[in-house]
Amino acid sequence: MQAGEQQIRVLVADDSAVSRNRYGTPDWTTTIGQYLFGIPLVVFGAQHFLYAAFVATLVPAWVPWHLFWAYFVGVAFCAAALAIITGKGSSFAATLLGLMFSLWVLILHFPRVAASPRNGSEWTSALVALAMAGSSFVLAGSTTKSD
Repeated sequence: MQAGEQQIRVLVADDSAVSRNRYGTPDWTTTIGQYLFGIPLVVFGAQHFLYAAFVATLVPAWVPWHLFWAYFVGVAFCAAALAIITGKGSSFAATLLGLMFSLWVLILHFPRVAASPRNGSEWTSALVALAMAGSSFVLAGSTTKSD
């Protein structure tokens, strides 16, 4: 055996003592993932409060109470972030977050893409919202039901 091979075996042996979640990945990856997903949600929530008047203009005309929805979504983002970061109710929060993003894709982004099919910014916004919906549902499905 070469020296490099021995070092690899030592690392693998030491790695077996690492606490792992139910999927076999180290627990620290779950914790980091919760923060990496949750912190931007806090920022999104804060932006909905800071720029509520602008956000209200993005709500389709046929939906009533535009300003209410801007603030409501800000609260929803912050609540989801808190649940996901703490791990308390994260499955439920992530499911609701996925539903919220999915609704935006259907009632906000797809109509905007249809109205301006050559606008790359509209496509990007729609696809980011779709990815966030999918990520939220993956998170909801990967967390324990007892959280």
